[in-house]
Amino acid sequence: MRTLRSILLAGAMLLATPMFFSSCEEEGSLIKFKTEVQVVNDFNDVVKAINDGKLSSEQAIAQLVTAIDNIKGDQSAKLQAITDALNNNNNTLDTKLNVIAGAMKSLSTEMPTKIDALAKAVENMPKYDEVLKAVETALVNINPNEQLKLLEGVLEKYFSDELKYPDDPLSYKGKLYYCIGEIEGTLRYMTYTDDKFKAIRKAIEKLAGENAKLDGILDNMTKIVEAIKAGNTNEKEGWAEIARQLALLKAAAGIGGSTDKVEYVDLGLPSGNLWAKCNLGASSPEAYGDYYAWGEVEPKQEYTKSNHKWYKEGAPSQGFTKYNNEDGKLTLEDEDDAVIQKLGNGWRTPTLADFRELTNQKYTTIEKTTLNGVAGYQITSKKNKKSIFIPCAGFKNSEKPQTRFISDDEEVAVCMTNLRRIDNMVYNAWTFAFQNDRIGRYGKRRPDGISVRPVKGPGVPVPNDCVDLGLASGLLWAKCNMGATEPTDRGNYYAWGETSTKKKYDGETYKHYKWGDYNLKRIKKYNTEDGKTVIDPEDDAARVNLGVGYRIPTQEDWKELLDECNWQAVTITLPEIMDPSQTKTIARWKVTGPNGNSIILPMTGGFEFAGGYSHNDKNNTYYTTANLSPAEKLPDDDKYREAVALTWSFFAESDGSVKYPWFASTRRVYGIVVRPVFDLYSNK
Repeated sequence: MRTLRSILLAGAMLLATPMFFSSCEEEGSLIKFKTEVQVVNDFNDVVKAINDGKLSSEQAIAQLVTAIDNIKGDQSAKLQAITDALNNNNNTLDTKLNVIAGAMKSLSTEMPTKIDALAKAVENMPKYDEVLKAVETALVNINPNEQLKLLEGVLEKYFSDELKYPDDPLSYKGKLYYCIGEIEGTLRYMTYTDDKFKAIRKAIEKLAGENAKLDGILDNMTKIVEAIKAGNTNEKEGWAEIARQLALLKAAAGIGGSTDKVEYVDLGLPSGNLWAKCNLGASSPEAYGDYYAWGEVEPKQEYTKSNHKWYKEGAPSQGFTKYNNEDGKLTLEDEDDAVIQKLGNGWRTPTLADFRELTNQKYTTIEKTTLNGVAGYQITSKKNKKSIFIPCAGFKNSEKPQTRFISDDEEVAVCMTNLRRIDNMVYNAWTFAFQNDRIGRYGKRRPDGISVRPVKGPGVPVPNDCVDLGLASGLLWAKCNMGATEPTDRGNYYAWGETSTKKKYDGETYKHYKWGDYNLKRIKKYNTEDGKTVIDPEDDAARVNLGVGYRIPTQEDWKELLDECNWQAVTITLPEIMDPSQTKTIARWKVTGPNGNSIILPMTGGFEFAGGYSHNDKNNTYYTTANLSPAEKLPDDDKYREAVALTWSFFAESDGSVKYPWFASTRRVYGIVVRPVFDLYSNK
């Protein structure tokens, strides 16, 4: 009987095997889950102990390494635990640095995870000193053979779209801090000399070309690095010179130096600029402060033409002996910048671009208000809600020495910029004015007394393939047409709404046409059904081929260029065998902006149509816009089939005069050249 029971029990167990083992597996998973939670909790316990000051730095790092190594699962689990600690605002900086050290020392943490961890750390550190400490901590604690790979990996992270533009374009300050921090950290803690060369060179390469103020120093550093590597200079002296150049670079970028003399506000702007709370010479935000004539560094009792430092009766350029049409100088030199002379430590007179960023509706709100009874404008950051107040201090001149008004009934805040006006306006300098709804650049006479609001920082970045023309919108224009490498080259042709070039431009090959229909139904997109009249990003050749921030200019963008800039035609005469009439040909336009910078727009030879040949319609040049031609202004057969283009005649008028560019309609299927714009930091 006992034997029978045993057999029955064995049979029952065999029959129950799937359920039995399934139950074990479920229990095993539960045990595994509990173990992982316990390990992560152990990691968090170590973090808490560091915050509470219960562990020395050495103990903290050792325990963090153990806790990280004990986290089960893939690398994402380790990264999540590490980044949670780095992102926690309740954790101290020392705690975060210890977490970085533990991650770098952990043998179970792979290089991509270490790169991600350091990238996340510096991404969320708003101060340069914190970024530098994070970089140095990583360098000291990682295997020397991995130092270069780590730094370069984080650098590439900063230049990927994922980190470059997460929510809004706040990347430049982070890139600037990381690149400079990498150079400084490398000088101190990089183990291998050859890796040191590579790391510094890579950081310079990534930072160069976005800010002219820094480029000269970066060029000097590159030359010194190459000289050391080639053995053309003493290594000790070479590294000492790089350290000196680094100090200049940090000062130019507004990093370091004492700011005890100046209270400032960080508004979280993309450039990283810091704005002083008060005008130069003022002790409170609502105080007017001192007044300065443009190009002078001391306030005075009267502001007249005759007592201006750079004016001499009878001299060329309307009497101005410096910053004139003869020397071509447009921006204040350090010796003539009142802020630099009074404050130093990276503080300077703002540029027009600085003010455009400050008043950009993407980043700030502006409200006319009063502070302690003084009228002015409060500018508040949308990112961190911090604000500055600019009082309506007006200006002073010889006619009304005490005036604070542009007119008798309107108060105005007028702030100096570092830029004079060009050509026949050499007598004026640009200011930035706040006058009710009128907020923007405003020309004022150089001898007038103007208040100054100091700023510290590198300024708004400009990609090295673009030009800041000083436009009110802040829009940057590319130096070349798409597909061109020189400003005078024609570049490639693109059909409207297509993102690549092709051999044949006609309705049969056009992306947005359905072949076979010969009415409005053939148009698949940008038609009467969808109502779209401006190119979408996915159909924008500049956006698709050049990246975030670039796009095809709209008709409005071109109109701003026409209205705000000086257009100068460059004409040539073709050989007589080609043109017996010897009529002047418009080879290109030189377009000069309010700040004196310029771009070149070359003739394009009409447009491409059908079999890939250039079709010169009425001998005109064409540049595409992002806009369809208004359907209501077109015959029924042409509705939604035509787009707006900027055009000008190939030849001058019969009397030799030149007709300025205008807008015309062209077929969407035609291949037309593209001059991109960059609007990431504009107010568009």
